[in-house]
Amino acid sequence: MLDFDEPSNGDESPLLRKLSVAHSKTAYKNNSFSGIAESRQTADYKATKPVMTASKSMGKESAIEEITPTTEKHRVIFPMSASLAPVSIGARRPDADSVKIIGGQGYDVRQPVPLKYPNIRQHFLNARNNFWTPNDIAMGDDKMQWNTGKLTEEETWMFKCNISYLTASDNLVPDNLDNAILAQITANEMRQYLRWQMAEEANHIESYFFILESFGLDVEGQGQIFNLYQQVPELTAKLNWNLTFTNNVVSCGAPFGSPEANRALLEDLISYYIFEYLFFPLGFSQVFALARQGKLRNTAQQYQYIWRDENLHAINGRWLIRQIIKENPALWDKSMRERARAIINEAVILETNFGKATMPNGGIPGLSLKSYTDYARLMANNICQALGLELLFDIKEHPMAWLSEYEMKQEVNFFEGRVRDYRVGSDLKWE
Repeated sequence: MLDFDEPSNGDESPLLRKLSVAHSKTAYKNNSFSGIAESRQTADYKATKPVMTASKSMGKESAIEEITPTTEKHRVIFPMSASLAPVSIGARRPDADSVKIIGGQGYDVRQPVPLKYPNIRQHFLNARNNFWTPNDIAMGDDKMQWNTGKLTEEETWMFKCNISYLTASDNLVPDNLDNAILAQITANEMRQYLRWQMAEEANHIESYFFILESFGLDVEGQGQIFNLYQQVPELTAKLNWNLTFTNNVVSCGAPFGSPEANRALLEDLISYYIFEYLFFPLGFSQVFALARQGKLRNTAQQYQYIWRDENLHAINGRWLIRQIIKENPALWDKSMRERARAIINEAVILETNFGKATMPNGGIPGLSLKSYTDYARLMANNICQALGLELLFDIKEHPMAWLSEYEMKQEVNFFEGRVRDYRVGSDLKWE
């Protein structure tokens, strides 16, 4: 088991070197996404195969003298079901055995039945029951604290960086689903859930906007805070790290359903599972630490509802990755497992650097940088365990067990549960 006492931007990862401070000011240019799904269904696909020649002097028993890899261009067709395919008159309904999460063939993905994965439909129903809106949480106390200097300079800096990063990141997730994921999902119930997830991310963005607006900040004041993700290299690096995986999927070039396309997709899904399960909770913990000190408790309640949504996203993401591996076992080879561990470790390095940038003096009252970093390591180990990988870090105890006070495990309608939740929230004894 590895124990990284001080994760750093060392030689472990070429990708992290690309995302270093020196490169953080370079703007990432998105590829053109128009027509990408259609063009990837049938593609001029470059396949590499070895051409072996034998020594003439060695006769029948000759050994291979040289192996010269050559690249040959083939027209490869992967007849994967696609949402952009025209509706065919007289086409048969799919049967459950033919439906797959990715790579399904011979049926219309718009068909809602039969349900191949009923638990995913339940994910959707659970999420729908949890619908909430930011403006139903009163923000008056937080506005007064913000405008009367109740937060220290260090706490104010941490919060500004925090909400800037989270707002930008909640934009990344639906962009990834839209541009990289949905075109390759061939199970209707999963497509239905992911569409709802995109709507929830939009609601989260509105929540962050509503928080700053409720503080009385004008457009200029809000803009200065939201723009920090483009000014603080450690925030930029985290965002660009996930964007790299999205762009790898989009620019892969291999047809949907091919091993190369599936590998790029799986790496992308792992990176965004990390987003939902590791990056988001670490970010929320900073505001929950303020709430424990009696500061920005209304904002913390907004974050609670967001965390509940993100937790369901993580549960669905974990299931999605596992199911793809189950249906495509050859994809989860030694190389892919090692790559997955490297991706998870990169995330911890990025999160550690984020913690240092947002808490430059080693933390705030109630939240030390060490406990923050250890929490990232614990979550990384949990991800490894969920994916059947060897653990990365030698950490066994939860460094911030108090976070359980802020978990909202109940799956109830926001409006039905708000009286109880608000009453409990008033004294920070969360259920």
